[in-house]
Amino acid sequence: MDLYKVKTIVKEYDGCKDVPFWWFCCDERKDDRPYKELIENYDPGDDYAAYPKGYIDEKFTLIEAHALKDYLDREHGDEGTTTVMKVKLPIPNDTMGNRAIPIGGSCDNYRLHREKNYSLSFKVEGFLDLRGCELADGSGETFRPYLLIACGKIRRETQEEARRREGTSKRAKEVEPW
Repeated sequence: MDLYKVKTIVKEYDGCKDVPFWWFCCDERKDDRPYKELIENYDPGDDYAAYPKGYIDEKFTLIEAHALKDYLDREHGDEGTTTVMKVKLPIPNDTMGNRAIPIGGSCDNYRLHREKNYSLSFKVEGFLDLRGCELADGSGETFRPYLLIACGKIRRETQEEARRREGTSKRAKEVEPW
């Protein structure tokens, strides 16, 4: 069995440029995927077996991957470039899927399946992480996660305050978040 991952580099999102969206299927899989063949040393009795199984369940068949790419190109083609990539199998048994990654703040899921014109037969969301993405304002600075600051009232710190707090650094080599 071959599986595929789909990524879109969005030109601008939430004040940042070239933001990677890693798309994943968030439906419960009805097909019986051969996990022993797809995951190295897979043991369904292992307490952590759900993590690599979740990664496998989030990946697409070739037909699904191309249907997703066609949808993204049709509905969002001017916003970014979408790529379909074959997953190298078997995966290590310590791999986890996007649904296992905590979200909030600069890490989030975009719920593609909630769009008005959504037409795919399976639900898709996209994981994105703004940390380290270059700001779209042309300053050459990178996004820094915000903190809430209590100074008589609660407010979100500015990007400048976050940079001072964390120091400056350029985005690390872009890799799949897992």
